Amino acid sequence: MTDYDLIVRGGSVVRAGIAPELLDIAVTDGRIAALLAPGSDATATDEIDATGLHVLPGSIDPHLHIGVGTGLDEYPGETGAAALGGVTTVFSILSNPGSYLPVLEEHVERANASSRVDFGFHAVLMTEGHLDELDEVKSRFGLRSFKYFMSFRGDEGKYLGVEGTTDGKMYEILAAVAERDDLLFVHAENLEVVWSLRDELQASGRNDLAAWDESRPPFVEAEAVRRVTYFAQHLGARLYLVHISTAESLDQVRRARSEFPELELSVETCPHYLTHTVDFEGGIIGKVNPPLRRAEHVEAVWEAVADGTVTAIGSDHVSRKAATKEGTIWTASAGFPGAPTSLPVLLTHGHLERGIPLEKLVELTASQPAQLLKIDDRKGDIKVGLDADLAIVDLTERKVADPAWLGTNSDYSLYGDQELTGWSRHTLVRGTAVVRDGQIVGEPGIGEYVRHSNAIHSTDIDSTEGATA
Repeated sequence: MTDYDLIVRGGSVVRAGIAPELLDIAVTDGRIAALLAPGSDATATDEIDATGLHVLPGSIDPHLHIGVGTGLDEYPGETGAAALGGVTTVFSILSNPGSYLPVLEEHVERANASSRVDFGFHAVLMTEGHLDELDEVKSRFGLRSFKYFMSFRGDEGKYLGVEGTTDGKMYEILAAVAERDDLLFVHAENLEVVWSLRDELQASGRNDLAAWDESRPPFVEAEAVRRVTYFAQHLGARLYLVHISTAESLDQVRRARSEFPELELSVETCPHYLTHTVDFEGGIIGKVNPPLRRAEHVEAVWEAVADGTVTAIGSDHVSRKAATKEGTIWTASAGFPGAPTSLPVLLTHGHLERGIPLEKLVELTASQPAQLLKIDDRKGDIKVGLDADLAIVDLTERKVADPAWLGTNSDYSLYGDQELTGWSRHTLVRGTAVVRDGQIVGEPGIGEYVRHSNAIHSTDIDSTEGATA
């Protein structure tokens, strides 16, 4: 009789804050059952040889958008692509002017049937009706995190059918989320200043990435960061600043943390702010909000990743076709795919080029997102009792992010013209291989909704047993 369902043998196990260590990982019923000394005589129904590879906790992408390209049919392709990059859990942001109850029901049902990785959701708060249903959304769907756009001023939210926001609405939303001890994702930009700058640039005939940056310059992000952190500390709100992109904003984050030590302030950046600038040869393909910045900001964001100012990495993945980028810099769609390349970017440019320790990168991609999203009872670490979500990475594997191989709805990638080094050879979600030998093998529907963790998993593995031996 075998001891376990699966043993991952011979890999160098990477955990947050702990130097990589050679260990075998035993899995039973989708959970880590034991961490064993290499070469133990334990047996299993299946084995994966990880010799020469690094075993990381599967990445948790806390910020992406599934369904804005071709709708709910995106789940199999986008989550499969994410798994190719070592992602095992995704949190997609839902936007809707009306009630979120039917929207959540539809997304959970579709994702349960077709997602290849585990999943959760955030909901954008825009109206009084959204605040009125917070408790029901929480009780029925377990949501603990929401999003607010400071930039939805005037008619900026018209495409979603909502009127412009005000600082008064921001105050009400922060207060409602704080009252429930939930987490508020905030897109920080001062759009009223952007309008003035944009009109002047458009009138001059500018049509380039640098103009897009100049229309939304670093200070409009930094000012908004300053304002919302002040509001949040006054109300006791837990704050998560999404896609921070500039040196000035990071300085405001450090200042807020120093002035308001009681403030729970988390900061996300995205891989494209670590690799691309306004000089990107792809031009309009690189349009995104906030914009790609100048080189000095790229260096500042890397410093913030290394020194701990940045808490988490989110891809802000959106899977639109390149055709949606046609037109001018002012009319083209913003955003691009990024979930599959987040971890390879960090491994290539963070670890291999800059020497950032793997255990530090794991904090940003797994352990800290799990804690922030309150799923660390299941995710974010390689520890007995947690889900066996693993990215078994080859730090010598060099690949170009070919859209045809990734299988997303998008027909392009920011990294389609360069090799990234460090890809997941095998990706496991609760002990089931979604990617094996660099190819998707997991069927749609493997993924589960993480917010119903107590209903899905019984605590049949004693986390005090099977410790490192």
